[in-house]
Amino acid sequence: GSFVVLVCVQSCALLLFKLCQTSGSYSFSPASSVALTEACKLALAVTLHSRQVSAGANQLFEGLTPKIVLHYFGLAMLYTINNQLTFYCFQIIDPGTFALGKSVAPYLVALFLRLSGDRLNQLQWVCILLQCICLAVTQYNSCKDTTALSLHAYLILALATGITATSSVWNQKVVKGFQVPVNLQNTLLYVFGFSIAVASYLV
Repeated sequence: GSFVVLVCVQSCALLLFKLCQTSGSYSFSPASSVALTEACKLALAVTLHSRQVSAGANQLFEGLTPKIVLHYFGLAMLYTINNQLTFYCFQIIDPGTFALGKSVAPYLVALFLRLSGDRLNQLQWVCILLQCICLAVTQYNSCKDTTALSLHAYLILALATGITATSSVWNQKVVKGFQVPVNLQNTLLYVFGFSIAVASYLV
């Protein structure tokens, strides 16, 4: 159920990124949009964490250490950069190709996890590699003997995908490695995310 909801949310988000464009550009500041989004997520996270604390299920700053705070600052920085980069991607890449390009992320995640000591079985590696090969096939135009996008577009997409994979692995390691309630983790993440997004907008 969670997987289906996530796919629906991601698909709707991709379409909205494209639909809110006017003549290939945005009539609003993408940085302000990211800041407003982070503010909404922060409000939701604070509300949920407050309810947990009020119910006595968690303490206000349960399990927090300077190390954890630094981890979430780094994650928030990556997420904010990636969110703003996504707006730029949709000015030069169509939603379908963007979604396909992002599907390389599982390969990078698997590679990062392997480097950090986790192991994937043979079938998982075969599935990931097959997905990457199929992606490469979709990006080659045999009639024109060229790729579907420009080199610049592929480099930007690769950067966005790399950030996504890095933040995914980093987040997994933080979530599983520290005994901090999820709502408190989200609150901390969005406090930094909102602060960084506002600073970016002001700059």
